[in-house]
Amino acid sequence: MMSRTHIAAATIGAAVIALATAATPLAAQKTGIGFGASIGANVPNGEFADGAKTGLVANGFVGIGTGRFGLRGELFWSRSDLENAFIRRVGNQVLPSDGIGEVTGDVNLVGASANLVLPLTQSMVRPYLIGGVGVYQRRVSQNVGGTIDEFQSLEDKQTDVGYNGGIGLSVGGVGPSFFIEARYHSVATTPSRTKFVPVVVGFSF
Repeated sequence: MMSRTHIAAATIGAAVIALATAATPLAAQKTGIGFGASIGANVPNGEFADGAKTGLVANGFVGIGTGRFGLRGELFWSRSDLENAFIRRVGNQVLPSDGIGEVTGDVNLVGASANLVLPLTQSMVRPYLIGGVGVYQRRVSQNVGGTIDEFQSLEDKQTDVGYNGGIGLSVGGVGPSFFIEARYHSVATTPSRTKFVPVVVGFSF
């Protein structure tokens, strides 16, 4: 069975081939104000991966390009279904490691971030670095059947600061551009940070 890492790598490889095939001889680097959107898979990491499945993620953004670098303001949404218990402590009660019933529920993430985009070349096919900071809200809805009452119909909502950083590949110029992007996000939730890697494909104009 392929791991989450192998699935993400295969997705990146397939999207890179598709972008290269779709390339057209447009100008090198955009300047001015632009808009864009993307969609893809959100791959949980760390303790987040212990409870959540790979989920759906979507972004929308507005950006300003100078030719040498860009600034991007972004809105983010993701949803992942639970495959194991995510909330394991309620007050003094700790969920046992085995003997529990079926776990159902989901984790929704929404956020807004400000990011710096640094193109590594000025060609039609442009690899770039991207990173920034933002505010994220994590909402967990969980139900564990066949266990003590405290772990049935649970909800948890936290709003915290987080950071992100990663790489992308953009194809295009003065017209619409297409891109693939992978970024590591880490959000200061408690008792542990929420970490995940969205792998997305999108467009900008």
